[in-house]
Amino acid sequence: MVNRRNVLKGGLAAITAGAVGMSVTGTSGAQAGSDGMLVNEFESDSYPGTNAVDEWTNHAAFDDAALEDGALRLEYDDGGFFGSVLLTDVSAYERLELVVRGDDGGEEDDIDLRVGDVRAQLSELTDDSIGTEFDTVSIDLEEAGVSRSAVRQLRLGFWHDASGAIELEEIAFVGDGDGNGEDPPQVVTEEMTLAEYYEDYEYGGTGDAVEIDEYFPGELGDGHGDHDQVNWPDEEKADYFNVDLEAIEDGARDGSVTFGEMGDVVINHVTQLEEEGVPRQAIVQLLPRLIFLPEETEELTLHNGPPNYWDEMYGPQEATNDPDTLIQDPWPPDARSYDPDEVAIRDRAHDQPQHEDQEGWTENDLLSDDRYYDDDNPIHLLGDDIHPATEEPLGGDGFTANAPMNCRATVHEESDAWWYQILEFENLSPVPYHLNAAVIMWIGPSGANGDLRTGHYNNEQRPQPGWGHPQRDVIEVMYDEEQQLSAYAVRIAFHDEPYNMRTAYPNQRWSLEIGMSANDHFDDEQSREELVQTMVESCHVEVETDMDRNDDLLDALDLRNRMTN
Repeated sequence: MVNRRNVLKGGLAAITAGAVGMSVTGTSGAQAGSDGMLVNEFESDSYPGTNAVDEWTNHAAFDDAALEDGALRLEYDDGGFFGSVLLTDVSAYERLELVVRGDDGGEEDDIDLRVGDVRAQLSELTDDSIGTEFDTVSIDLEEAGVSRSAVRQLRLGFWHDASGAIELEEIAFVGDGDGNGEDPPQVVTEEMTLAEYYEDYEYGGTGDAVEIDEYFPGELGDGHGDHDQVNWPDEEKADYFNVDLEAIEDGARDGSVTFGEMGDVVINHVTQLEEEGVPRQAIVQLLPRLIFLPEETEELTLHNGPPNYWDEMYGPQEATNDPDTLIQDPWPPDARSYDPDEVAIRDRAHDQPQHEDQEGWTENDLLSDDRYYDDDNPIHLLGDDIHPATEEPLGGDGFTANAPMNCRATVHEESDAWWYQILEFENLSPVPYHLNAAVIMWIGPSGANGDLRTGHYNNEQRPQPGWGHPQRDVIEVMYDEEQQLSAYAVRIAFHDEPYNMRTAYPNQRWSLEIGMSANDHFDDEQSREELVQTMVESCHVEVETDMDRNDDLLDALDLRNRMTN
Protein backbone atom coordinates (compact mmCIF):
# COMPACT_ATOMS: atom_id res chain seq x y z
CA MET A 1 0.00 0.00 0.00
CA VAL A 2 1.25 3.50 -0.82
CA ASN A 3 0.89 5.91 2.09
CA ARG A 4 0.28 9.47 0.98
CA ARG A 5 0.94 11.93 3.79
CA ASN A 6 -1.90 14.20 4.74
CA VAL A 7 -0.91 16.56 7.58
CA LEU A 8 -4.09 17.60 9.34
CA LYS A 9 -3.96 20.62 11.59
CA GLY A 10 -6.06 20.65 14.76
CA GLY A 11 -5.60 23.66 16.99
CA LEU A 12 -5.75 23.90 20.75
CA ALA A 13 -8.99 25.86 20.62
CA ALA A 14 -10.52 23.80 17.84
CA ILE A 15 -14.05 23.18 19.01
CA THR A 16 -16.52 23.63 16.20
CA ALA A 17 -18.31 26.93 15.94
CA GLY A 18 -21.66 25.23 15.55
CA ALA A 19 -21.28 23.62 18.96
CA VAL A 20 -20.89 26.98 20.66
CA GLY A 21 -23.64 28.89 18.93
CA MET A 22 -21.67 30.95 16.43
CA SER A 23 -23.50 32.78 13.67
CA VAL A 24 -22.06 34.53 10.60
CA THR A 25 -23.72 37.74 9.46
CA GLY A 26 -21.36 38.76 6.67
CA THR A 27 -17.70 38.56 5.60
CA SER A 28 -15.42 40.07 3.00
CA GLY A 29 -11.89 39.46 1.68
CA ALA A 30 -8.98 39.71 4.12
CA GLN A 31 -6.13 42.20 3.88
CA ALA A 32 -2.88 41.78 5.83
CA GLY A 33 -0.96 44.78 7.08
CA SER A 34 2.49 45.54 5.67
CA ASP A 35 4.25 46.43 8.97
CA GLY A 36 4.00 43.09 10.77
CA MET A 37 2.77 39.52 10.74
CA LEU A 38 -0.99 39.15 10.78
CA VAL A 39 -2.29 36.30 12.94
CA ASN A 40 -6.06 36.79 12.91
CA GLU A 41 -8.51 38.98 11.10
CA PHE A 42 -12.20 38.31 10.73
CA GLU A 43 -13.18 39.66 7.31
CA SER A 44 -12.41 36.46 5.39
CA ASP A 45 -14.48 33.31 5.44
CA SER A 46 -11.58 31.23 6.81
CA TYR A 47 -12.70 31.84 10.42
CA PRO A 48 -13.52 29.68 12.28
CA GLY A 49 -10.90 27.22 11.15
CA THR A 50 -7.73 28.77 9.76
CA ASN A 51 -5.79 31.86 10.80
CA ALA A 52 -3.55 34.08 8.64
CA VAL A 53 -0.50 31.82 9.19
CA ASP A 54 -2.45 28.76 8.02
CA GLU A 55 -2.86 27.22 11.47
CA TRP A 56 -6.02 26.42 13.42
CA THR A 57 -8.06 29.05 15.24
CA ASN A 58 -11.43 28.96 16.97
CA HIS A 59 -13.35 29.76 20.17
CA ALA A 60 -15.64 27.94 22.60
CA ALA A 61 -17.84 28.22 25.70
CA PHE A 62 -19.02 31.82 25.23
CA ASP A 63 -22.56 32.93 25.98
CA ASP A 64 -22.75 34.05 22.37
CA ALA A 65 -20.35 34.64 19.49
CA ALA A 66 -20.81 36.09 16.03
CA LEU A 67 -18.94 37.58 13.09
CA GLU A 68 -20.24 41.10 12.53
CA ASP A 69 -18.85 43.68 10.10
CA GLY A 70 -15.37 42.22 9.99
CA ALA A 71 -15.03 41.65 13.74
CA LEU A 72 -15.50 38.68 16.07
CA ARG A 73 -17.96 39.52 18.83
CA LEU A 74 -17.54 37.44 22.01
CA GLU A 75 -20.10 37.69 24.83
CA TYR A 76 -18.93 36.13 28.10
CA ASP A 77 -20.20 35.37 31.60
CA ASP A 78 -17.34 33.82 33.61
CA GLY A 79 -16.44 31.54 30.73
CA GLY A 80 -15.15 31.27 27.20
CA PHE A 81 -11.83 31.18 25.41
CA PHE A 82 -10.44 32.12 22.00
CA GLY A 83 -7.32 30.44 20.65
CA SER A 84 -4.98 30.65 17.69
CA VAL A 85 -2.15 28.20 17.01
CA LEU A 86 1.14 29.84 16.04
CA LEU A 87 4.03 27.54 15.12
CA THR A 88 5.97 30.40 13.49
CA ASP A 89 9.12 32.09 14.83
CA VAL A 90 8.11 35.68 15.73
CA SER A 91 11.52 36.85 17.00
CA ALA A 92 11.54 39.47 14.21
CA TYR A 93 8.76 41.36 16.01
CA GLU A 94 8.64 43.41 19.20
CA ARG A 95 4.96 43.69 20.05
CA LEU A 96 1.70 41.81 19.99
CA GLU A 97 -1.18 44.09 19.03
CA LEU A 98 -4.91 43.53 19.41
CA VAL A 99 -7.37 45.78 17.61
CA VAL A 100 -10.33 45.55 19.97
CA ARG A 101 -13.27 47.34 21.51
CA GLY A 102 -15.54 46.55 24.47
CA ASP A 103 -19.18 47.22 25.20
CA ASP A 104 -18.33 49.05 28.42
CA GLY A 105 -14.59 49.69 28.23
CA GLY A 106 -12.06 48.42 30.77
CA GLU A 107 -12.47 44.76 29.78
CA GLU A 108 -8.69 44.23 30.00
CA ASP A 109 -9.27 43.17 33.63
CA ASP A 110 -11.62 40.39 32.49
CA ILE A 111 -9.22 38.70 30.08
CA ASP A 112 -6.41 36.18 30.60
CA LEU A 113 -3.88 36.44 27.78
CA ARG A 114 -1.57 33.54 27.05
CA VAL A 115 1.30 34.01 24.59
CA GLY A 116 3.51 30.93 24.53
CA ASP A 117 4.45 30.14 28.13
CA VAL A 118 3.51 33.59 29.44
CA ARG A 119 0.08 33.85 30.97
CA ALA A 120 -1.42 36.77 32.91
CA GLN A 121 -4.34 39.15 33.00
CA LEU A 122 -4.22 41.42 29.98
CA SER A 123 -4.14 44.44 32.28
CA GLU A 124 -0.88 43.13 33.80
CA LEU A 125 0.83 42.90 30.40
CA THR A 126 -0.03 46.31 28.98
CA ASP A 127 -0.62 49.90 30.03
CA ASP A 128 -3.26 50.23 27.32
CA SER A 129 -6.96 49.99 28.05
CA ILE A 130 -9.85 48.60 26.03
CA GLY A 131 -12.21 51.40 25.05
CA THR A 132 -15.66 51.44 23.54
CA GLU A 133 -14.28 52.26 20.08
CA PHE A 134 -11.83 50.13 18.13
CA ASP A 135 -8.25 50.89 19.14
CA THR A 136 -4.94 49.05 19.51
CA VAL A 137 -3.87 47.31 22.72
CA SER A 138 -0.13 46.62 22.58
CA ILE A 139 1.98 44.12 24.55
CA ASP A 140 5.78 44.43 24.62
CA LEU A 141 6.95 40.84 24.10
CA GLU A 142 10.37 41.23 25.68
CA GLU A 143 9.01 42.96 28.77
CA ALA A 144 6.35 40.25 29.09
CA GLY A 145 9.03 37.55 28.97
CA VAL A 146 7.71 35.83 25.85
CA SER A 147 10.03 33.35 24.10
CA ARG A 148 9.46 34.64 20.58
CA SER A 149 11.04 31.65 18.85
CA ALA A 150 8.48 29.27 20.36
CA VAL A 151 5.13 31.00 20.87
CA ARG A 152 3.08 28.03 19.61
CA GLN A 153 -0.26 29.35 20.84
CA LEU A 154 -2.11 32.53 21.64
CA ARG A 155 -5.20 32.39 23.83
CA LEU A 156 -7.71 34.71 25.43
CA GLY A 157 -9.59 33.30 28.44
CA PHE A 158 -12.57 34.79 30.25
CA TRP A 159 -12.72 33.04 33.65
CA HIS A 160 -12.55 35.99 36.09
CA ASP A 161 -16.15 36.01 37.39
CA ALA A 162 -16.89 38.83 34.98
CA SER A 163 -19.48 39.33 32.26
CA GLY A 164 -19.43 41.55 29.22
CA ALA A 165 -18.55 41.57 25.55
CA ILE A 166 -15.62 42.48 23.33
CA GLU A 167 -15.15 42.67 19.58
CA LEU A 168 -11.84 41.62 18.00
CA GLU A 169 -10.91 43.08 14.63
CA GLU A 170 -7.26 42.03 14.24
CA ILE A 171 -4.36 40.30 16.03
CA ALA A 172 -0.81 40.82 14.75
CA PHE A 173 2.87 40.83 15.69
CA VAL A 174 4.59 44.11 14.73
CA GLY A 175 7.86 46.01 15.09
CA ASP A 176 11.55 45.19 14.70
CA GLY A 177 12.92 42.30 16.76
CA ASP A 178 16.33 40.65 16.92
CA GLY A 179 15.44 37.81 14.57
CA ASN A 180 17.46 35.35 16.62
CA GLY A 181 14.97 32.51 16.72
CA GLU A 182 16.65 29.13 16.46
CA ASP A 183 15.31 25.77 15.38
CA PRO A 184 15.42 23.06 18.06
CA PRO A 185 18.09 20.38 17.74
CA GLN A 186 17.10 17.57 15.40
CA VAL A 187 19.21 14.61 16.63
CA VAL A 188 18.06 12.80 19.77
CA THR A 189 20.89 11.29 21.83
CA GLU A 190 21.18 9.44 25.13
CA GLU A 191 22.76 12.53 26.72
CA MET A 192 20.03 14.92 25.59
CA THR A 193 17.74 16.09 28.39
CA LEU A 194 14.02 16.48 28.08
CA ALA A 195 14.34 20.26 28.55
CA GLU A 196 16.91 20.42 25.71
CA TYR A 197 14.70 18.40 23.41
CA TYR A 198 11.59 20.48 24.03
CA GLU A 199 12.29 24.01 25.20
CA ASP A 200 8.64 24.57 26.09
CA TYR A 201 8.69 21.64 28.51
CA GLU A 202 6.76 22.35 31.68
CA TYR A 203 5.96 19.90 34.45
CA GLY A 204 2.37 20.16 35.63
CA GLY A 205 0.69 23.52 35.32
CA THR A 206 -0.97 24.55 32.08
CA GLY A 207 -0.65 24.44 28.32
CA ASP A 208 1.93 21.97 27.04
CA ALA A 209 2.51 20.70 30.58
CA VAL A 210 3.43 17.03 30.98
CA GLU A 211 3.73 14.89 34.07
CA ILE A 212 6.07 12.26 32.67
CA ASP A 213 6.17 10.33 35.96
CA GLU A 214 2.40 10.24 36.42
CA TYR A 215 0.82 6.77 36.79
CA PHE A 216 4.23 5.20 37.40
CA PRO A 217 4.60 1.53 38.35
CA GLY A 218 4.03 0.92 42.04
CA GLU A 219 2.16 4.20 42.52
CA LEU A 220 -1.27 3.23 41.19
CA GLY A 221 -4.53 2.36 42.76
CA ASP A 222 -6.70 -0.06 40.87
CA GLY A 223 -8.77 2.59 39.04
CA HIS A 224 -11.74 0.66 37.71
CA GLY A 225 -9.84 -2.50 36.80
CA ASP A 226 -7.38 -5.09 38.05
CA HIS A 227 -3.63 -4.91 37.49
CA ASP A 228 -3.49 -8.51 36.26
CA GLN A 229 -5.75 -7.64 33.33
CA VAL A 230 -2.70 -6.25 31.53
CA ASN A 231 -0.62 -8.97 29.86
CA TRP A 232 2.68 -7.15 30.39
CA PRO A 233 2.65 -4.77 33.42
CA ASP A 234 4.65 -1.55 33.26
CA GLU A 235 6.86 -2.62 36.15
CA GLU A 236 8.04 -5.61 34.11
CA LYS A 237 8.43 -3.45 31.00
CA ALA A 238 10.57 -0.97 32.92
CA ASP A 239 12.92 -3.74 33.93
CA TYR A 240 13.01 -5.27 30.44
CA PHE A 241 13.67 -1.97 28.66
CA ASN A 242 16.13 -0.67 31.31
CA VAL A 243 13.98 2.31 32.23
CA ASP A 244 15.49 4.15 35.20
CA LEU A 245 12.31 5.00 37.08
CA GLU A 246 14.16 6.74 39.91
CA ALA A 247 16.09 8.99 37.51
CA ILE A 248 12.89 9.93 35.70
CA GLU A 249 11.19 10.88 38.96
CA ASP A 250 14.24 12.90 40.04
CA GLY A 251 14.54 14.73 36.71
CA ALA A 252 10.93 15.05 35.60
CA ARG A 253 10.13 18.35 37.30
CA ASP A 254 13.05 20.35 35.91
CA GLY A 255 13.41 18.43 32.64
CA SER A 256 16.93 17.21 33.49
CA VAL A 257 16.11 13.55 32.87
CA THR A 258 18.01 12.24 29.84
CA PHE A 259 16.76 10.04 27.03
CA GLY A 260 19.34 7.45 28.04
CA GLU A 261 17.71 7.25 31.47
CA MET A 262 14.34 6.69 29.78
CA GLY A 263 15.45 3.26 28.57
CA ASP A 264 16.36 1.26 25.51
CA VAL A 265 13.46 1.85 23.12
CA VAL A 266 12.42 5.47 23.55
CA ILE A 267 15.05 7.02 21.24
CA ASN A 268 14.01 4.76 18.34
CA HIS A 269 10.36 5.68 18.85
CA VAL A 270 11.07 9.41 19.14
CA THR A 271 13.34 9.39 16.08
CA GLN A 272 10.68 7.64 13.99
CA LEU A 273 8.00 10.13 15.01
CA GLU A 274 10.37 13.04 14.31
CA GLU A 275 11.04 11.69 10.82
CA GLU A 276 7.33 11.38 10.14
CA GLY A 277 6.65 14.99 11.14
CA VAL A 278 4.84 14.43 14.44
CA PRO A 279 5.11 17.67 16.46
CA ARG A 280 7.34 17.63 19.53
CA GLN A 281 4.45 18.73 21.70
CA ALA A 282 2.73 15.42 20.92
CA ILE A 283 5.90 13.35 21.26
CA VAL A 284 6.63 14.74 24.73
CA GLN A 285 3.06 14.10 25.88
CA LEU A 286 3.35 10.49 24.67
CA LEU A 287 6.68 9.81 26.41
CA PRO A 288 5.08 8.16 29.48
CA ARG A 289 3.98 5.34 27.14
CA LEU A 290 6.78 5.47 24.56
CA ILE A 291 9.31 4.45 27.22
CA PHE A 292 7.33 1.22 27.73
CA LEU A 293 6.31 0.63 24.09
CA PRO A 294 7.57 -2.64 22.57
CA GLU A 295 8.37 -2.98 18.88
CA GLU A 296 6.27 -6.14 18.61
CA THR A 297 2.48 -6.08 18.61
CA GLU A 298 0.99 -6.84 22.03
CA GLU A 299 -1.92 -9.22 22.38
CA LEU A 300 -5.06 -7.61 23.74
CA THR A 301 -6.77 -8.67 26.93
CA LEU A 302 -10.54 -8.82 27.18
CA HIS A 303 -12.45 -6.98 29.86
CA ASN A 304 -14.44 -10.11 30.60
CA GLY A 305 -11.91 -12.90 30.13
CA PRO A 306 -10.73 -15.51 29.73
CA PRO A 307 -11.71 -15.40 26.07
CA ASN A 308 -14.09 -17.96 24.67
CA TYR A 309 -13.99 -16.94 21.02
CA TRP A 310 -16.00 -18.48 18.23
CA ASP A 311 -13.99 -20.61 15.86
CA GLU A 312 -15.28 -18.23 13.21
CA MET A 313 -13.16 -15.08 12.87
CA TYR A 314 -12.82 -12.72 9.90
CA GLY A 315 -9.79 -10.59 9.16
CA PRO A 316 -7.64 -8.79 9.76
CA GLN A 317 -8.65 -6.79 6.70
CA GLU A 318 -6.66 -3.68 5.88
CA ALA A 319 -8.73 -0.56 5.17
CA THR A 320 -9.78 -0.93 1.54
CA ASN A 321 -9.96 2.82 0.85
CA ASP A 322 -6.15 3.25 1.28
CA PRO A 323 -6.34 6.09 3.84
CA ASP A 324 -3.59 8.68 4.10
CA THR A 325 -1.19 8.77 7.02
CA LEU A 326 -2.88 11.03 9.54
CA ILE A 327 -0.89 13.44 11.70
CA GLN A 328 -2.97 15.23 14.33
CA ASP A 329 -1.12 18.52 14.82
CA PRO A 330 -0.93 19.94 17.42
CA TRP A 331 -1.83 17.43 20.09
CA PRO A 332 -4.54 18.40 22.60
CA PRO A 333 -3.44 19.49 26.09
CA ASP A 334 -3.45 17.01 28.97
CA ALA A 335 -4.81 19.67 31.38
CA ARG A 336 -3.08 18.20 34.42
CA SER A 337 -3.84 21.37 36.40
CA TYR A 338 -7.52 21.14 35.42
CA ASP A 339 -7.50 24.66 34.04
CA PRO A 340 -11.12 25.12 32.83
CA ASP A 341 -10.39 26.07 29.22
CA GLU A 342 -7.84 23.28 28.84
CA VAL A 343 -10.23 20.72 30.31
CA ALA A 344 -12.86 21.94 27.83
CA ILE A 345 -10.47 21.05 25.00
CA ARG A 346 -9.11 17.83 26.48
CA ASP A 347 -12.53 16.40 27.35
CA ARG A 348 -14.47 18.07 24.53
CA ALA A 349 -16.37 14.86 23.65
CA HIS A 350 -16.92 13.63 27.21
CA ASP A 351 -18.20 17.01 28.44
CA GLN A 352 -20.30 17.74 25.36
CA PRO A 353 -23.64 16.96 27.05
CA GLN A 354 -22.82 19.64 29.66
CA HIS A 355 -21.58 22.07 27.00
CA GLU A 356 -24.93 21.61 25.24
CA ASP A 357 -27.00 21.87 28.45
CA GLN A 358 -28.10 18.23 27.93
CA GLU A 359 -30.27 19.36 25.01
CA GLY A 360 -31.05 16.38 22.77
CA TRP A 361 -29.07 13.95 24.96
CA THR A 362 -30.31 10.65 26.40
CA GLU A 363 -28.76 7.97 28.62
CA ASN A 364 -30.85 5.01 27.56
CA ASP A 365 -29.73 1.38 27.71
CA LEU A 366 -32.93 0.64 25.81
CA LEU A 367 -33.62 2.93 22.87
CA SER A 368 -37.21 3.81 22.07
CA ASP A 369 -38.82 2.07 19.10
CA ASP A 370 -38.72 5.22 17.00
CA ARG A 371 -34.90 5.25 17.28
CA TYR A 372 -34.38 1.48 17.18
CA TYR A 373 -36.63 0.93 14.16
CA ASP A 374 -35.63 4.10 12.33
CA ASP A 375 -35.58 3.28 8.62
CA ASP A 376 -34.56 6.86 7.85
CA ASN A 377 -31.39 6.86 9.95
CA PRO A 378 -28.53 7.25 7.44
CA ILE A 379 -26.56 4.57 9.27
CA HIS A 380 -28.34 2.21 6.87
CA LEU A 381 -26.05 3.60 4.14
CA LEU A 382 -23.18 1.54 5.57
CA GLY A 383 -24.60 -1.44 3.70
CA ASP A 384 -24.02 0.42 0.44
CA ASP A 385 -20.50 1.64 1.32
CA ILE A 386 -21.79 5.20 1.69
CA HIS A 387 -20.70 7.63 4.42
CA PRO A 388 -23.75 8.27 6.64
CA ALA A 389 -22.98 11.98 7.18
CA THR A 390 -21.60 13.11 3.81
CA GLU A 391 -23.53 10.56 1.72
CA GLU A 392 -20.39 10.20 -0.38
CA PRO A 393 -18.82 6.81 -1.25
CA LEU A 394 -16.52 5.50 1.47
CA GLY A 395 -13.99 4.67 -1.23
CA GLY A 396 -13.56 0.95 -0.60
CA ASP A 397 -15.26 -2.39 -1.03
CA GLY A 398 -14.89 -3.60 2.55
CA PHE A 399 -13.59 -2.20 5.83
CA THR A 400 -12.82 1.53 5.56
CA ALA A 401 -11.22 4.14 7.82
CA ASN A 402 -9.77 7.65 7.62
CA ALA A 403 -6.42 6.50 9.06
CA PRO A 404 -4.32 3.41 8.26
CA MET A 405 -5.53 0.40 10.25
CA ASN A 406 -6.93 -3.09 9.89
CA CYS A 407 -9.96 -4.77 11.43
CA ARG A 408 -10.94 -8.25 12.46
CA ALA A 409 -14.11 -9.51 14.12
CA THR A 410 -15.41 -12.42 16.14
CA VAL A 411 -17.75 -13.09 19.07
CA HIS A 412 -16.81 -13.99 22.64
CA GLU A 413 -19.38 -16.23 24.35
CA GLU A 414 -19.31 -15.40 28.04
CA SER A 415 -22.19 -17.83 28.57
CA ASP A 416 -24.94 -19.58 26.63
CA ALA A 417 -27.09 -16.48 27.18
CA TRP A 418 -24.56 -13.66 26.82
CA TRP A 419 -22.19 -12.66 24.00
CA TYR A 420 -19.75 -9.90 23.25
CA GLN A 421 -19.20 -8.69 19.72
CA ILE A 422 -15.44 -8.11 19.33
CA LEU A 423 -14.04 -5.59 16.85
CA GLU A 424 -10.25 -5.40 16.96
CA PHE A 425 -8.12 -2.79 15.17
CA GLU A 426 -4.38 -2.33 14.59
CA ASN A 427 -2.65 0.94 13.69
CA LEU A 428 -0.73 0.26 10.45
CA SER A 429 0.78 3.72 10.11
CA PRO A 430 4.21 4.89 11.35
CA VAL A 431 2.59 7.51 13.62
CA PRO A 432 0.18 7.38 16.57
CA TYR A 433 -3.29 8.86 16.45
CA HIS A 434 -5.50 9.57 19.44
CA LEU A 435 -8.91 7.92 19.60
CA ASN A 436 -10.78 10.59 21.51
CA ALA A 437 -14.14 11.20 19.75
CA ALA A 438 -13.45 8.42 17.22
CA VAL A 439 -16.65 6.93 15.77
CA ILE A 440 -16.92 3.23 14.91
CA MET A 441 -19.86 2.03 12.78
CA TRP A 442 -20.70 -1.50 11.60
CA ILE A 443 -23.47 -4.01 10.94
CA GLY A 444 -23.62 -6.87 13.43
CA PRO A 445 -25.97 -9.24 15.26
CA SER A 446 -29.10 -7.76 16.78
CA GLY A 447 -29.51 -8.01 20.53
CA ALA A 448 -27.70 -5.21 22.35
CA ASN A 449 -30.62 -2.79 22.69
CA GLY A 450 -31.61 -2.89 26.33
CA ASP A 451 -28.00 -3.44 27.40
CA LEU A 452 -26.19 -0.71 25.49
CA ARG A 453 -24.20 0.25 28.59
CA THR A 454 -22.50 -3.16 28.58
CA GLY A 455 -19.47 -2.49 26.45
CA HIS A 456 -15.74 -2.06 26.88
CA TYR A 457 -12.66 -0.52 25.30
CA ASN A 458 -9.36 -2.42 25.33
CA ASN A 459 -5.85 -1.07 24.81
CA GLU A 460 -2.64 -2.49 26.30
CA GLN A 461 -0.88 0.90 26.12
CA ARG A 462 -2.08 2.14 29.50
CA PRO A 463 -1.08 1.16 33.03
CA GLN A 464 -4.15 -1.04 33.46
CA PRO A 465 -7.77 -1.17 32.29
CA GLY A 466 -8.91 0.92 35.26
CA TRP A 467 -7.18 3.93 33.71
CA GLY A 468 -7.92 5.53 30.36
CA HIS A 469 -11.38 4.00 30.26
CA PRO A 470 -13.81 6.02 28.11
CA GLN A 471 -17.49 6.63 28.25
CA ARG A 472 -19.32 5.92 25.00
CA ASP A 473 -22.12 7.35 22.88
CA VAL A 474 -23.97 4.29 21.52
CA ILE A 475 -26.92 3.44 19.29
CA GLU A 476 -28.28 0.25 17.74
CA VAL A 477 -30.66 0.55 14.76
CA MET A 478 -32.44 -2.45 13.29
CA TYR A 479 -30.98 -3.05 9.83
CA ASP A 480 -32.53 -6.37 8.66
CA GLU A 481 -34.98 -7.92 11.09
CA GLU A 482 -35.36 -11.14 9.11
CA GLN A 483 -31.58 -11.69 9.14
CA GLN A 484 -31.32 -10.38 12.74
CA LEU A 485 -28.79 -7.71 11.79
CA SER A 486 -28.46 -4.26 13.35
CA ALA A 487 -26.36 -1.22 12.52
CA TYR A 488 -24.26 0.08 15.40
CA ALA A 489 -22.41 3.31 16.07
CA VAL A 490 -20.11 4.04 19.01
CA ARG A 491 -18.29 7.29 19.73
CA ILE A 492 -15.44 7.07 22.25
CA ALA A 493 -15.45 9.82 24.89
CA PHE A 494 -12.37 9.77 27.12
CA HIS A 495 -12.10 11.85 30.27
CA ASP A 496 -9.53 12.95 32.88
CA GLU A 497 -6.58 10.76 31.90
CA PRO A 498 -3.81 12.19 29.66
CA TYR A 499 -3.71 11.56 25.92
CA ASN A 500 -0.93 8.98 26.16
CA MET A 501 -3.68 6.58 27.34
CA ARG A 502 -6.10 7.64 24.58
CA THR A 503 -3.86 6.68 21.70
CA ALA A 504 -3.43 3.97 19.07
CA TYR A 505 0.33 3.48 18.71
CA PRO A 506 2.07 2.21 15.56
CA ASN A 507 1.86 -1.56 15.23
CA GLN A 508 -0.41 -1.80 18.29
CA ARG A 509 -4.04 -2.85 18.72
CA TRP A 510 -7.18 -1.59 20.38
CA SER A 511 -10.66 -3.07 20.45
CA LEU A 512 -14.32 -2.67 21.37
CA GLU A 513 -16.53 -5.20 23.13
CA ILE A 514 -20.31 -4.85 22.75
CA GLY A 515 -22.37 -6.93 25.17
CA MET A 516 -25.63 -8.47 23.99
CA SER A 517 -28.09 -11.26 24.61
CA ALA A 518 -27.21 -14.42 22.68
CA ASN A 519 -28.93 -14.54 19.29
CA ASP A 520 -29.96 -18.07 18.26
CA HIS A 521 -30.24 -16.98 14.61
CA PHE A 522 -26.47 -17.50 14.42
CA ASP A 523 -26.22 -21.11 15.55
CA ASP A 524 -24.22 -22.79 12.80
CA GLU A 525 -20.84 -22.42 11.14
CA GLN A 526 -22.09 -20.84 7.90
CA SER A 527 -24.27 -18.18 9.53
CA ARG A 528 -21.46 -17.27 11.92
CA GLU A 529 -18.87 -17.02 9.14
CA GLU A 530 -21.19 -14.74 7.19
CA LEU A 531 -21.84 -12.64 10.29
CA VAL A 532 -18.21 -11.93 11.21
CA GLN A 533 -17.44 -11.16 7.55
CA THR A 534 -20.34 -8.68 7.51
CA MET A 535 -19.08 -7.06 10.72
CA VAL A 536 -15.69 -6.34 9.15
CA GLU A 537 -16.72 -5.45 5.61
CA SER A 538 -19.45 -3.04 6.78
CA CYS A 539 -17.24 -1.38 9.40
CA HIS A 540 -16.03 2.21 9.07
CA VAL A 541 -13.82 4.04 11.61
CA GLU A 542 -13.68 7.81 11.67
CA VAL A 543 -10.76 9.08 13.75
CA GLU A 544 -11.25 12.68 14.88
CA THR A 545 -9.57 15.36 12.76
CA ASP A 546 -9.49 19.12 13.40
CA MET A 547 -10.76 18.41 16.94
CA ASP A 548 -14.31 18.57 15.61
CA ARG A 549 -15.66 15.78 17.90
CA ASN A 550 -17.04 14.11 14.75
CA ASP A 551 -20.12 16.24 15.26
CA ASP A 552 -21.28 15.60 11.69
CA LEU A 553 -21.79 11.92 12.55
CA LEU A 554 -23.20 12.73 15.99
CA ASP A 555 -25.87 14.85 14.29
CA ALA A 556 -26.57 12.61 11.30
CA LEU A 557 -26.89 9.38 13.28
CA ASP A 558 -28.84 10.76 16.26
CA LEU A 559 -25.91 9.47 18.34
CA ARG A 560 -26.43 11.62 21.42
CA ASN A 561 -27.00 8.66 23.75
CA ARG A 562 -24.36 8.62 26.49
CA MET A 563 -23.33 5.45 28.28
CA THR A 564 -21.25 6.13 31.39
CA ASN A 565 -18.53 3.82 32.71
